[in-house]
Amino acid sequence: MSSLVIGLDISDSHITSALIRIEQLPHKKLSIERDTYFTHTVETKTHSDPRNIISDWIQCINDVLLDFVYNYNEDDNITGISIGMPGPMDYESGTCYIQSSKFNKFFGLNIRLSLVHGLKDLIARWKHDYYDKRSTESTISSPKKVTILDKLRQQRPRRMTITPPTTPRISITFNVPPPTLESVEEEDFLMKNIKEYCGRLDDENCISEENEPSSSICRSRRETYFHDIETISPRKPLTANDFSPKLWAIIEQLDHIPISFYNNAVCFALGEANSDYNRGYERVLALILSTSFGSAFIDRGEIIINREDVPLDGALANCPYDQYSTGDDWFSNRGLINIYKKLLRNEVPDDSSGTSSMTLSTDERQQNDDGDDDVLITEHFLVQQAIKGDLNAKKAFQTFARLLGQFLVPYITRFRAQLIVIGGDFVDIWHLLEDELNFTIEKFSKAHVYFSLSHGKSICLGAVQQQSLETPKTLVRHTHQYLLPVVKTIDTSEYDIYPSHQIPHGYIGIGHQKLNEQLCNLIDKNGILLIDGFVGTYFHEYAHQLNKYYSDKMKQEQNLSSLLFYDSRTFLQTNSNIQQESYLKDSNSLFGKLASNLDFKKDFIDLRKLQLFKNNLSCPCVIIGPGSSYVNVTSPLVYIDLAKNELYYRVATQTSSSYLKPIRRVLSDTNELTPAMYERKCLHFLDYPVFSKLKQELLPRINYFIDGQRPNCPTWIAGDTFRQALAHIANGPVRVRPWFEPGPWGGQWLKTVCTNISKHAKNYAWSFEMITLENGLILSDINNHLIELSWDIFYGSQADKILGNKLHHELFNGANDFPIRFDFLDTMDGGNLSIQCNPSLQYIRANFGEKITQDETYYIVETKQHWKKELNNDITYSSYVYLGFHDNVDREEFHDALIISNRDKKDFNVEKYVQCIPSNVHDFFLIPNETIHAAGRNQVVLEISATPYIYTFKLYDWLRLGLDGRPRLLNIEHGIKNLQFDRHGEQLRCQPISLEIEQDKYEEQHLPTHDLHFYDVKRLIIEPNENIEIIRSTENRFHLCMLVQGDAIEIEFNSIDNNQHKEIRQYNYIETFLIPASIKEYRLRPIIKNKHNEKQSHKFILLIAFLKWDCEKLLK
Repeated sequence: MSSLVIGLDISDSHITSALIRIEQLPHKKLSIERDTYFTHTVETKTHSDPRNIISDWIQCINDVLLDFVYNYNEDDNITGISIGMPGPMDYESGTCYIQSSKFNKFFGLNIRLSLVHGLKDLIARWKHDYYDKRSTESTISSPKKVTILDKLRQQRPRRMTITPPTTPRISITFNVPPPTLESVEEEDFLMKNIKEYCGRLDDENCISEENEPSSSICRSRRETYFHDIETISPRKPLTANDFSPKLWAIIEQLDHIPISFYNNAVCFALGEANSDYNRGYERVLALILSTSFGSAFIDRGEIIINREDVPLDGALANCPYDQYSTGDDWFSNRGLINIYKKLLRNEVPDDSSGTSSMTLSTDERQQNDDGDDDVLITEHFLVQQAIKGDLNAKKAFQTFARLLGQFLVPYITRFRAQLIVIGGDFVDIWHLLEDELNFTIEKFSKAHVYFSLSHGKSICLGAVQQQSLETPKTLVRHTHQYLLPVVKTIDTSEYDIYPSHQIPHGYIGIGHQKLNEQLCNLIDKNGILLIDGFVGTYFHEYAHQLNKYYSDKMKQEQNLSSLLFYDSRTFLQTNSNIQQESYLKDSNSLFGKLASNLDFKKDFIDLRKLQLFKNNLSCPCVIIGPGSSYVNVTSPLVYIDLAKNELYYRVATQTSSSYLKPIRRVLSDTNELTPAMYERKCLHFLDYPVFSKLKQELLPRINYFIDGQRPNCPTWIAGDTFRQALAHIANGPVRVRPWFEPGPWGGQWLKTVCTNISKHAKNYAWSFEMITLENGLILSDINNHLIELSWDIFYGSQADKILGNKLHHELFNGANDFPIRFDFLDTMDGGNLSIQCNPSLQYIRANFGEKITQDETYYIVETKQHWKKELNNDITYSSYVYLGFHDNVDREEFHDALIISNRDKKDFNVEKYVQCIPSNVHDFFLIPNETIHAAGRNQVVLEISATPYIYTFKLYDWLRLGLDGRPRLLNIEHGIKNLQFDRHGEQLRCQPISLEIEQDKYEEQHLPTHDLHFYDVKRLIIEPNENIEIIRSTENRFHLCMLVQGDAIEIEFNSIDNNQHKEIRQYNYIETFLIPASIKEYRLRPIIKNKHNEKQSHKFILLIAFLKWDCEKLLK
């Protein structure tokens, strides 16, 4: 069984294409079909529209397809396109980062999407020209615009046959474009010397009989003889009869097959190393000398990128040449040009200091770009000058070769390279470089050097080889949880996992089709569209869908230019690793420091790259990705948000990651963080604070807001409608969307009570009821269409309505500053939590950058003995809370015991040091910072705590493994610095104070918190009577509430948006809801849903948490 892949070698001067057959053997074997490949010269001018250049690339693919059709076999199928291109590039997305003068117009361009569009156009033209029986009539009735592709097709190609001078005399035949294409109005195409189309077939004598590398490279290894150049006799024109249904299906699906990009140096290295002529060499250094300086190191067929004898990523381009410049500054074509310029200025050509620094090449290049193309100095100009006898030009090549050799010697020596093979545009001028390069290297190394004239062929083979070995990622989220539905249909009479808030007017759109219709309207009016969004968003999905829609639109409307897509990552700052790592701190720790003082534009945007990017945009276009909004503040803007739980599910599949993390992670032998743990650390400390700030900045500009959590099915809302909805929601009760996570100690109670959550999870340890750093809000319209937004974009714009009074607003008005959280810990039929503590206020501020610390309380909602009456007297199911120390515990002894337990993996005698207190339903335990504590098994705990939640210093975790099978990380050293040994358990059990009793109606209790807590709690115990009404005042501060006993509670309030019209909300058992300060007064009423339930006689219990009036004193 075999398949065919189109291999492409693309540079700024040419494109080579070949059809590569992959034989599915135990070790995949690659071969070029019919030993035929095609090369087109591309004349890339400084200001060329990238669309014209890409059309040349498509024409080269067209040549391959024609050859494929004429030689079609019934078993053949084209399964991919694999491309080798010079860097820098984001090869995964297909985005070009090259800053050379010839590729300036490609800077930031997503080449993959442009090729997809070009393939769609090619398929449409094939259908028109070769398949549509009515093509003649259609052409007469509806004349079409003649494009470059049409004019190229009218030229008669030529066949080139190449045969080496020695045996085996295997010929290679391929087509050559006609010598002139003056009729093409958009571009002048110049034919190069015929040697640019040559392929290399090496002399068999260059490898000895023992299959060992020869001591010298025979000159025939770089010679190719042309014995026949002829014009192809016209083949029979293709018609519909030439296309079987299967063949036409292959052609039609070409715009759907994978298009992969790879570094051309790596492709070249693999192609050369696997050739029959080079297999005797184990260690090969491959170089590409062209627009950029490419390199790859191969050891026995394997690319080496992370080994001490090769530079980082195998990239010599990034290696320092001296203190002023890098290898790429010197050994790309701009390096050669700069050497020549220095000679013209009578400067020392190998000196990069002072005003002649090679690092000025970018500015010099920009000056050239702005000048007259006729006087632009290029490597081709220098070749001509050298041929004419220009001494400076000759010396420039000699100096280039000498400096290259000197630069390479240390790397050749360290790697012990046996062969140095060179490809790229400079191969055509090997005779100007070879002697000086060999002379320099031979002084220090016996490595053989040769220039490969068939580098295009090798790159095509190497690119296809890499694609053939890849395994596509198919899993986009790793979780048992359901995706948020597009339309809400679930029963909400019990716990509602999708609580929604209806927008006052307008609608929520569904799907890409309608969305793209709106986006194209913006593009038509403005020529440019900005798509910004949150970290983890699948931006490629939106670009792909919009590109597809726009391509289809072009078929209906004449004279539209294709839509180009540019990636905002292009102008991301890439040299800020030290700054980013300073916030991530210890690489072995879960904790970093919040980057709250960093700004996306100031700290993560390279303003020089941004300006270059803006100068080279070609409209109509879309700029997509985080930070796109900075390209033009007046252009229409779309924002794609992503729920954080969905982001974590994507991180688990490695399909999403931190956007602002250091380019390279610092690794050591003692690294304890898994890749997923490291990503979440980067997200929390780097991405979240910076992206949240960016959201607030962009909110007034957004034309469309998109919920990006559902792959291929976004929901979206117009910007004005969205902003009005946010203001409207803040005037009524709010319930965030909860989400659930399993854990090593997790229980089974949440599965039972929360009926709509997935039952496939092993357990549920946490319910994120209202941890505003992690939750989102759901909006709905009249059709129950759902869209989710993150809490910070809501709270950041409406904090004054939520908080009310000025004092609290001054303390907590930041987008991520909502101060209180509610969450469940479920250990029912599970295990104990780890023995732990939380940092002091001073410690968390100094070390982690938080404003407030992680003060906590435990409210016992349920216990096993209470939940299962038959177990009421079974002490094996008793529940406990570990809280506070016994008297006279010695700090050093305790510390040493923890260390020994962790080091030797021995049990730690918890109860020797920590008090174990029996817990019962509705007990309330206070856990101020620096208190040792843990929830025991067989209970459900409601944490009413300060919002920070990740700063849990685990001291002992019962020697168990996490769900990933690894030991859970402990934080003994952090923890021992944050313990008060005079805190004892019974002191921390809350003693309720009765405030008001209204006979046969309710009792109001105060559950006083610790003096260190900045929040307080009240408890309403209500009789099970639906006629009871309780009036409450918010006193200009929010109330965060939960019904912890009873069926449901009804909230009635006067609507500010509707002339004080009364509105009613209803919340079920254990649903968290927020009464904002904008509601001055509200009425409570118990709701009994099942009058025949045996529990209907039980009283209703409502908890209300709120901020203390003097909380600012506690936060000094």
